[in-house]
Amino acid sequence: MNTFFVCPRCGNDKEFKICTTNFQAIRQSPEIGRRVDESDVLPSLRQNDSYIECKCCFQRIEYDSAAATGRRYIQATQRLFKVKHAAIDRTS
Repeated sequence: MNTFFVCPRCGNDKEFKICTTNFQAIRQSPEIGRRVDESDVLPSLRQNDSYIECKCCFQRIEYDSAAATGRRYIQATQRLFKVKHAAIDRTS
């Protein structure tokens, strides 16, 4: 799965721990909007838990909430990228 996450507390968009039925640490790139590195999948001892943990502020975030914030973040950055390139093309 390549869901992009953003921490609503500190704005971290790079490193998280994912705890679902498995446990995994990931690193992602905001520039390309996807994961660039992920650890091996380990079984989670708390199989009913489903959350993301920010590696910067250690806040636990509900999985769906972090994914929704990440989708909005990617959509906003893509719009800004298109506007920026449109403005550059007009000045050329």
